[in-house]
Amino acid sequence: MNRWGNASDGRGGKEMNQKKYQDMLAQRTENIFKDWEARGSLTERELYYFLHKLKGTSGTIELQQLSLFCASQLEILSSSNDQKIPVSSLENLKNRIRSHFDGSEAVKKEEFQLPDCYINQLDQETFILIIDDDLEFVSYLKELLEKMGAQVIISLNGKRGIEQFYSMRPSIILVDTKLPDMSGFEVLDQIADTARQKNTMVALTSEQATKENEIESYRRGAMDFIPKPFDMDIFFPYLFNRQQRQHAISSSIITDSLTGIGNRRYFDEVINNFAKKADQSDTTFSLVMVDLDHFKQVNDLYGHPAGDDVLRKFGEILHDEKREGDYVFRYGGEEFALLFVNLQADEAVHVVERIRNKFNPLSFNSGDQSFNVTFSAGSADYQGDTEELISAADQALYEAKRTGRNRTILYDQRKRMVKRKLMVIIVDDDSFIRQILQQTLLELQSPDIEFTVKTYSDGPAFLEDDWYTPDDYFIVLLDGVMPKMDGLEVLSRLKSDHAKTNVTVSMMTARKSANDIKAALWLGADDYIIKPFQPADVLGRIEKLANRLFDKRE
Repeated sequence: MNRWGNASDGRGGKEMNQKKYQDMLAQRTENIFKDWEARGSLTERELYYFLHKLKGTSGTIELQQLSLFCASQLEILSSSNDQKIPVSSLENLKNRIRSHFDGSEAVKKEEFQLPDCYINQLDQETFILIIDDDLEFVSYLKELLEKMGAQVIISLNGKRGIEQFYSMRPSIILVDTKLPDMSGFEVLDQIADTARQKNTMVALTSEQATKENEIESYRRGAMDFIPKPFDMDIFFPYLFNRQQRQHAISSSIITDSLTGIGNRRYFDEVINNFAKKADQSDTTFSLVMVDLDHFKQVNDLYGHPAGDDVLRKFGEILHDEKREGDYVFRYGGEEFALLFVNLQADEAVHVVERIRNKFNPLSFNSGDQSFNVTFSAGSADYQGDTEELISAADQALYEAKRTGRNRTILYDQRKRMVKRKLMVIIVDDDSFIRQILQQTLLELQSPDIEFTVKTYSDGPAFLEDDWYTPDDYFIVLLDGVMPKMDGLEVLSRLKSDHAKTNVTVSMMTARKSANDIKAALWLGADDYIIKPFQPADVLGRIEKLANRLFDKRE
């Protein structure tokens, strides 16, 4: 459901310029060479890993001859030998690599051009998580995919990738086999079962396209194995194919695999059928929206398996306590929906309280720790429009959370209900950037969300101000370079407060600051925006992220 009334996203069909990615890779390579010089020597293992990464990235950005050269060198090196190699003996190797960047040896292929027919062809539900520590590669892929209409987030290590999988609910995941903190196979071990339940496509990617790696990928739960470097002429049709498959599977499933009750798709079908019957007869129905209190803290403190136990038990109680003819659904995440036929909203409250009396006393266990969970609810009557009904119940639910949680609020149209709140915060020392972004973002409007924009000229002013509230949502656009406090330090301090799970951060930085982008993603940034940017592009990005925050789906 698109809640926002805004101008078009302003995306155009400009041709991709891969030269900038080649320049980024060349600069990164020179930095590595300088590091080698300072150290004096490196191990054969380190040299192998360097060439391994360079092979995959260079092939992806059309430096095919460099990729082939790296492949030839890998054949004579060992990935497990820690014998020292003097840097002085590598001059010829370095010069050969440089020659491929400056064109004196390599014959470059024509740059890959994204076909016009691919622009904006991925639907709004396509949300891709890339778990890969090769910044040049993921930056290149992210830009292509966003031009195709997808929303893309990046994780540079496995731990962060697993966190973003559970919190951001991507529809497609690309995981590299080699990560700084764990292997891609270990990531699969922690997400494959849940991804399968949620119909999330997981593909493992690797420069080592061996039979053994492919077998291990499928054994551990991956749907696909994609060799690096990517062949873009094949990759994009493959992506469309997998998207169509996801839609076909989702349209045939009406039960939530974790809780056993109806899913969001089935909710949409049933509420529309209820509405048709109510419009054609004297029958009525009511809707109750339910949200488990502080559920993100349950996952953070006790782990996702414990959180799944809570969801599973709550779904079981809903199913057992509903009357014949009523329906219960997992609306998305930790939110549930209950439809009561021929029952007014004030009467439905009594059923909800019976559920509360069954659920609240339950004790859940994680290791040697035990904990309890409560829930908040909002109840509303059907008045002729299903979207208005959902909005009314949602507003009542938010009122229950805002006024203390663990309670049920009955929607009263005579009383002004408090809308859910989304604040976009702009932290940038450039007054022009702050002004133009604020004016652009204020174009966003929603009937059931109170949207505000706040600006700060520096990091200390932002961190010291009293802007945070636990029940609202925040998207922070944070400049990477500011005079009083560097944006990375601001990000580090913000992310160190683990209670602020409702804050999403997007760094604003220049493409030349590739190291800053990498550092930001390591510190927990959820996204990045490259300067210079078009305000309409930022508006479209915020709109997609906001829809994802509020329009919860499986």
